[in-house]
Amino acid sequence: MKKIGVFILLSLLCGCFSPIPNFYQPVSEKKVDVVYNNFKDTILIAPVIVPSEIARPQIVTLGNEDYEVKIDEFNRWATQVEKMIQRVMNNNLSLIFNNAQIENQSTLRKDYKYAVNIEIQELSGRLDEKAMVKASYFIRNKSGKIVKSNSFYEIVAIKGDYDAYVPAISNILGNLSKNIANDIVKIK
Repeated sequence: MKKIGVFILLSLLCGCFSPIPNFYQPVSEKKVDVVYNNFKDTILIAPVIVPSEIARPQIVTLGNEDYEVKIDEFNRWATQVEKMIQRVMNNNLSLIFNNAQIENQSTLRKDYKYAVNIEIQELSGRLDEKAMVKASYFIRNKSGKIVKSNSFYEIVAIKGDYDAYVPAISNILGNLSKNIANDIVKIK
């Protein structure tokens, strides 16, 4: 009986000293270099597609080698990665197209000029070395026809841990937003 009591007490004490997880989220741009004031239509942002290995609460980075993956139990995303990226893209495009309506796509929304689909192929990096995002996207008109498609790949050098990695990812997503915006304004 004493052994069971000691075991329970030790288990409770070990649980009390577990590290507290840190939660992170990419953030939107605060300001942008280029603003397209003349675009006044509605743009829909479709749900973002991410690979299953990063569609988890834990932040996934590369290990010592590119084939090694680190899943960090104590450094996590604040919410679903795909929803965070969609929110950031929505906010960034709202800054760039400041007179337009940028909305998340829903089955109820029928009146729009373009809908943007984004697929993230890679959102990764190595702490104290690099952060990277590889994505493809396509822009559809109201009739559903793809009027523009493109790919995006950017690597940024970082020094530090998650406090450097997450802002670098935010900046890369800002650049992805700018690429999408530039492609939208070029559509005739």
